Amino acid sequence: MSLKPYFFIIQLTGHMQMDNFTPSSSATSLLPQLSASDTNSGSMMKKTATTALRKLGLKDRKRGKHIPEPVHDESIDIAAGSSLSSSNMQTPVEQIPTSTSTHFFTGAQKNDFGGATITNVAGNQIVNYDSRPSSGDTKKITADMIASATPAVPIVFKGREELVEQGVNILCQQALRFLAILGAGGMGKTLLALHIMNSSLVKDKFAGRGYFIPCELFEDAESLVLGLVHVMKLTMQENKSRHEVLFDHLGAAQGDHLFVFDNFETPWNHGDSRINVKNLLEKIAQYGKVSLIVTMRGPDGPGDISWKKLGDKSGIPPLLPVPAKEAFKAFVDDNFKSTNDSESQLDSLLHQLEYVPLAIRLSAQHVKRIPLEELVSMWQKDKTSILREGRVPGRLTSVSFSIDLSLQIFEIEGRILNLLSAISFLPDGIPLWSQHLSQMFHEEKLSFNVSKLLESSLIYEKNQGLKMLAPVRDHIHLNYPIGQDDIDQLEEFYAKFLEHLPENTMEAQPLLQIHINNIEKIVTVQMSSGESKTSHISTVNTLGRFERFNSVSISLIALLIQTNQDIKNEDEIDLKLMRASKLKWMGRFQEAEAQVMSVKEGLNEEENISKSEADILGRCFGTLQDIYYAQAQYEKAITMNVRAQKYFKQSENQWAQADSMRLLGNIYYMQSKYKEASEMISEAQQLFQEIRNELGVAECLKRLGDIYRMQGKYVEAIEMLLDAQKQFETFGNQLRAAECLWSLGSIYRKQEKYDKASEMTLKAQIQFEENGFKRGVADCLSNLGYIYVDQSQYDEAVKTFSNAQRQYQSIGRSVDVARCFECLGRTYWFQGQYEKAKEAFTEALELFKGFSGEKYYVGYTLLNFGYLLFDMEEFAEARKKYEEARDIFDSHGELEKEVDYCSRALAKLDEVEAAGSISE
Repeated sequence: MSLKPYFFIIQLTGHMQMDNFTPSSSATSLLPQLSASDTNSGSMMKKTATTALRKLGLKDRKRGKHIPEPVHDESIDIAAGSSLSSSNMQTPVEQIPTSTSTHFFTGAQKNDFGGATITNVAGNQIVNYDSRPSSGDTKKITADMIASATPAVPIVFKGREELVEQGVNILCQQALRFLAILGAGGMGKTLLALHIMNSSLVKDKFAGRGYFIPCELFEDAESLVLGLVHVMKLTMQENKSRHEVLFDHLGAAQGDHLFVFDNFETPWNHGDSRINVKNLLEKIAQYGKVSLIVTMRGPDGPGDISWKKLGDKSGIPPLLPVPAKEAFKAFVDDNFKSTNDSESQLDSLLHQLEYVPLAIRLSAQHVKRIPLEELVSMWQKDKTSILREGRVPGRLTSVSFSIDLSLQIFEIEGRILNLLSAISFLPDGIPLWSQHLSQMFHEEKLSFNVSKLLESSLIYEKNQGLKMLAPVRDHIHLNYPIGQDDIDQLEEFYAKFLEHLPENTMEAQPLLQIHINNIEKIVTVQMSSGESKTSHISTVNTLGRFERFNSVSISLIALLIQTNQDIKNEDEIDLKLMRASKLKWMGRFQEAEAQVMSVKEGLNEEENISKSEADILGRCFGTLQDIYYAQAQYEKAITMNVRAQKYFKQSENQWAQADSMRLLGNIYYMQSKYKEASEMISEAQQLFQEIRNELGVAECLKRLGDIYRMQGKYVEAIEMLLDAQKQFETFGNQLRAAECLWSLGSIYRKQEKYDKASEMTLKAQIQFEENGFKRGVADCLSNLGYIYVDQSQYDEAVKTFSNAQRQYQSIGRSVDVARCFECLGRTYWFQGQYEKAKEAFTEALELFKGFSGEKYYVGYTLLNFGYLLFDMEEFAEARKKYEEARDIFDSHGELEKEVDYCSRALAKLDEVEAAGSISE
C-alpha cells in the first residue's frame, strides 16, 4: 500500500550569499665526447640540452658574437623506438658529396667533430663525423645516412586521425597537391607526414613513387637536388647536370610522384640559400604529376606555392587531453598503475605539459623507472630539464635541445630574444598584442620582432594574443630570463591598465580576465623583490571588486602585508578585512575568522571609543556575521549582527547600519521566518533610499522577491526579481543578477514552466561559472535536479544532485550537502530504490545535527523519511518520523501547513494500522 501525500517535491531555497651564456671559449670550441664516467655522474644527468648547444655554439645573447652552429636534425614525433627505414626509400650505393658552398657549421674546418654523433629517437646514428676534415675536403653523405635519417611509421599514434584523413584527401584530390604540415618543434609533424604517406589511398595513387627527403641533411638547393637524384635512383647521363636529369625525369613521368621534404626549415633558413631553395621547390611544383608535402617549423609554407595547411592558423596543435593520456599510457605500457590518484596526477601533468607530443613521450619514459608521483615532483622542480633521454641531447631526445635549435635556425637574438624572454615571463602571454605591445615596451621594430618569433613557432597567435606553450615558456624563462627594466615597463603598463578599467564590473571583468595571471605574476615578483609600492595597494583594491579573482587577491594581500614595512595602519586593517571576506567567499572559514581576530584583538571595545574605532569594530563583527551565516550558524550570526549594528550606530555609518539590517533579514529568511525577514528588509530598504544607495535598495528588492516566492506569491515575486535583476545589470553586478535568474528559474519550475525554468537556471549557472562562484553553480545544479524530478527524469536527477553534492562538499557547505542527501533520498524513493533512499535520508539527518537553525529542512527530511517508511510498511518507524517532524514544525511558529501534513500522515497511518488489526 503506497501513501500519496500532497507534498512530495520539496525545493532547496538556494539562499545564496556572495560572498632565463657566456659564449664557448672560442669559435673553435668542440662538441665533447662523453665518457662512461661523464654519463654516469650525477652532474651529467643534470646537464640540459641547452648546455650541449652552447658547447656547439649558439650566438651569445649579450655580446652578439657568432659562434659555430649545431647540426639541424628535426623530425619530431611522439613515437618511441622507431626504426629508421622506409619501404619507399630507394638508395644508390655511391656516396653523394654535398655542395662546397658555406658549410652548415660556420667555420667547420676549424672544429674537431671526432666521434660526435647526432642520434634519432631510437638511438641510431644519423650523422657520424669519424675523423677531422682536412682543408679542401667536403663532408660526404652516404646512402646509409639518408636511410638512417628516414624514420619508420611509429606505432604509437593518438589523436591525429582526423588530420591524417584531411591530408590524404588533399593529396588524393585532383586540384590539391601541396600539403604543408607546420608548427613548433615537438608537435609530431614528421609522424603525421609518415602516417599520411602510409595510408592505402596515398600508396595506391603514388604506387611506390613516394620519396621521403630528410632535409636536416641538406643545407642548400644543390644538395637537395643530389638527395632527390639519390632517393629516386636516377642514372646520371654524360653532358647533363643533376638538375637536368631530375627535371627530365619529372617531365617524362607518367605516374604521380610524391616528395616529402621533412624538416624543410634547415635549407630554407640556412645562410643565403633561400632564393635557390625557393626556385628549386617552385620548379618542382610546376610539374603536374608532382605532389609535395613539407614539414617545417613556422606558421607558413615555403615559397609562392598554394599550400594547403593542416591544423589551425599556427599549424599543428597540441593533442587533446584524452588522446594525450592514451599516448602517455601507450608509451608507459604496463608500468602505469591506474588509481584515482594516479589518473588525477596524470591529468595534471599532461595539462602542465600542454599536451605537447614530444614532451608526453619523453616524460612517459621516466615512468618505466620511477613512480608517477615522483615524475610530477621532478617536473615541478626541474621543468624541461627532465624532458630528455639518452646521453647526448638531440632534437628528438630533448625538448630543450629542440627549442634551442629553433633559436639558432631562426637567429633569435638581441631584442628579438629579449621580447621572447618577456613573453615567457607572462603566463597569459600578450593579450590583444597589436593593441597592447607598443604600450608595454617602448621601442621600435616590435611588429617585425613578433613576425620573426611567429616564423620560428616559438610563439603562436591565439585570440589576437601572443602565447607560448608551457615547455617552451619554462625553458626560455629559465635560460634567457627577462631583465628588470622590462619587468618595470610591464608593471607600469598594468598599473595604467587597472586604473582605466570600466566602473561597470560586468564590462570590466572580461577585459581583466585575459590579463589576470600576468598581473599576479608581475606584482608578486615586484613585491617579493622588495619593490612594494603604493600602487600595489591600489592594484589589490581594484582586484577586490571582482569575486572571480578572489584567490589572486587573497595571496597578494598576504604578500603585501608581509613585504611592505611602511604600510599605514588603516590600509593594513582594510586589507585584512578584505582578505577575510574573500576567504569566507571561498569557504575557508577558519582562516577568515582568524584574519578578523587579528584585527579585532588590537581594538578596545569600551563605550568611549572613537568613531573610527567603532567603525572598525563594526566591520569586524559584520565580517564575523558573514562567516557564520555562510556556515548556516544563524544564532551566532545574529549575535555578531547585533554587535555590529551597535558599533555602526556609534560610528554613525548609516550605510553599514542599513546593510546590517538587510543581512539580519537574510538570516531570518534562511530560518523561514518570513514575517521578521520582510519587516527587517523593508526597514533596511527605506534607510538605503534615504541615503540614496541604489545598490542597497536593489539588494532588498531581490530578497523581498525571494520571500514572495517562498510564500507562493509568484506574480509579485517575478515583478520584484525582474526589477532587481535589471538594476544589478545596470550596476554591473553579475553575481546578484545571476541570483535573480536562479530565483526566477525556481518560480517557473513551481509553475510547471520547465523549459523557461531550465533556461533561467542555466543562464544563472553560466554567470556563476564566469565569476568562479562555486556555491552558485551548485545551487543551479540543485534546481536543475528538481526540474528533472518534476518531469520524472530520475536518473538525470540523481546525477545532477550528486554533482551538486560534490560541489558543496568542495567548498565546505555541509548543510547543503545534507540537503542534497535529502533530495537523493526522495529521488531514490520515487524510483522504488527504498534501501538507497533510506541510506540517503539517514545521512541527511546525521549531517543536519550540526545545524540547529535548519528546522525547516530537518522537518521535511523527517516527513519524507516517514513517507518512505510507510511505503516499506515499517509503520512504527514511520510514526516516529511523522511525530518528530510535527514537533519541529510546530515549534517554528510559521509552518502551520507543514504541521497539517504531519497530522494527515499520522491519521492515514492510524487508519492503516486499525484496518490491519480488524483483519487480524
